[in-house]
Amino acid sequence: MYRVAIIGVGRGGQGIGGHSIGYRHAMSYQAQGNCEIVAVADISEENLSRFATEYNVGATYADYQQMIADTKPDIVSVATYAGLHRPMVEACAEAGVRGVWCEKPFALNMDDGIAMVEACERTGTKMIVDHQRRYLHHFQEAKRLWCEGAVGDPVQIFANVGAPDMMEWGTHWLDTMNFLMNDEPASWVLGQVRCTGARRAYGHVQEEHGLAYIGFADGTRGILESIEQINGDFALRLIGTDGFIDCKQDGRLRVLNGDGWRDVPVRSNIHSPSAGYEAEDAWLAALQALLDWLEGSPEPEVSARKGLATTELYLAAYESARRRDRVDLPLTTQAELPLEAIAEKRA
Repeated sequence: MYRVAIIGVGRGGQGIGGHSIGYRHAMSYQAQGNCEIVAVADISEENLSRFATEYNVGATYADYQQMIADTKPDIVSVATYAGLHRPMVEACAEAGVRGVWCEKPFALNMDDGIAMVEACERTGTKMIVDHQRRYLHHFQEAKRLWCEGAVGDPVQIFANVGAPDMMEWGTHWLDTMNFLMNDEPASWVLGQVRCTGARRAYGHVQEEHGLAYIGFADGTRGILESIEQINGDFALRLIGTDGFIDCKQDGRLRVLNGDGWRDVPVRSNIHSPSAGYEAEDAWLAALQALLDWLEGSPEPEVSARKGLATTELYLAAYESARRRDRVDLPLTTQAELPLEAIAEKRA
């Protein structure tokens, strides 16, 4: 039985996203069956009380460091805002925590992201980042078709996110791009944003409109646009020399090539398993991948190393907008979120 602690339980009563993401982690631990939540930490007594009652957790803390020292968990979920991740992850690594399940977005600057990965590698802590959509059958089938040449040679991957920005939600689509490209590193990023400083959420400034244009080494391009919706009913479109693969907003996976349009059967939509396939929960798959890694299996799809590569894409787009120049990768030094400097300059 793995002893689990959660940092940042959230408000509860608001579904599984936004300010209640700790509950979604708890649901996965509970469903897995081999994990026991022994302690939770949150700065809100009200949040702690509600969560402890719902999940029958006896130990609650306002201080996560004290929680780790007292309870010595095997696994810690870091379910807080991105700007708080670094000290929490480093504290886990230094305390000998075996596994960390960190929420996305992973970091607000590359210095923090790199430091977290290095801390875990130095201490042997296994860390995953919650880009769990890699485990959805919908995207696994899209990747199979893409790599098998169902629409010819890869040309472009296009995604649009209505809100809130290229970090909080867009990170999923950027990670899907890396997944489709077999995690081959991108070569460069061109980015542009409109960021006045008027929009703030989750502890950081957000753009009013953003664009990331990504160059992969094989010539494939990735495009992510944030905030303003485009025409069409697809969430992600994979463009090849001979057609399209559309990941539809309604959950369908469709292919257009020389044979015309066809629907591809999938056991999930773009967010969760389809009815009848609830056992194929992507969150539970991510947790199981971490547990398998702890027991000696290879690095999983959602490892922190891969999460850092996705983080680099949105941070490079923001950095490109700040510099007004293309950013060649890797982006090895970055001490602050570039959006802050962009907003300050406009003020």
